[in-house]
Amino acid sequence: AWARLTPLSGTTTREADLVTVRMNLSEHKPGIYTDHVTIASNGGTARIPISLNVTGEPAPKLFPVYRYTRGDDTLFTTQPDKEDPRYLGAYHREGLAFRLYGPGAAGTVELYRWYNPSIGDHYYAAERSGGRKNLAGYLFEGPIGNIATIRLPNTKELYRWFNPTTSHHFFTTDAAGEGMGRKGYKFEGIVGFVLK
Repeated sequence: AWARLTPLSGTTTREADLVTVRMNLSEHKPGIYTDHVTIASNGGTARIPISLNVTGEPAPKLFPVYRYTRGDDTLFTTQPDKEDPRYLGAYHREGLAFRLYGPGAAGTVELYRWYNPSIGDHYYAAERSGGRKNLAGYLFEGPIGNIATIRLPNTKELYRWFNPTTSHHFFTTDAAGEGMGRKGYKFEGIVGFVLK
């Protein structure tokens, strides 16, 4: 009664098809629930385990993330009132960009921010090391919230773009990069998943 599958049957030829498992937690007490999904086909039968840990903990805290721009630089902050007003005053506030999770939310890690003052560029990564990016000249500014490492409900991708000519980065939830490809930016990948 706690898990529902869709679709219950279908035909697959050469493409990959997905089975969606939806879990109903409305009347479940804290505890661990386990079961399995059986998929039968002319190629055999497979039993896939599914499990769920209902903790009874409150929903994770969420932080609104605001986007500010100055030229080609994009600044994301969850606490505009705690940013240096002399620094933030040089930026144009564009409004709410997305939301991040609070510390300790399951399936999330900290999203870190760096700034390169010599070129005026912010960089964001889910790894404290910055990932594979050479961050020479960048100052570490710390975490701004937690980003999901897997697709959680109501999340969307945070994409990273890079302009090799100017060495600027651009971060957006728009899959088309807000047209930055026409301005010399190259798609670098997904940073993680943020809340809509």
